[in-house]
Amino acid sequence: MTVIDWHEQVREYKKHYDDDDGIHEYIEGLLPVYFGDINQVYHDEIGTPLNIEIEPHHVGLEFWRIMIGHIFEEYVEKFLEAWHEVEEEE
Repeated sequence: MTVIDWHEQVREYKKHYDDDDGIHEYIEGLLPVYFGDINQVYHDEIGTPLNIEIEPHHVGLEFWRIMIGHIFEEYVEKFLEAWHEVEEEE
């Protein structure tokens, strides 16, 4: 699995968008699609998915959807951290 260069992703985002309104949609485009990739990214970024605690709002969801939600949260955090660092550089 390729490692995401978050600073480069922020710069790419800023080339196309003037504000931070589309960050969530942009990050959704970075999420893995196939279960094998989802599992690998989850494992690399967060750890074993066997530690996921099923919460009431997860009931009825497929396991991969819960995993992708956690990956999304992790990606948002890393993107925003890189965003602030790039802002300081400018």
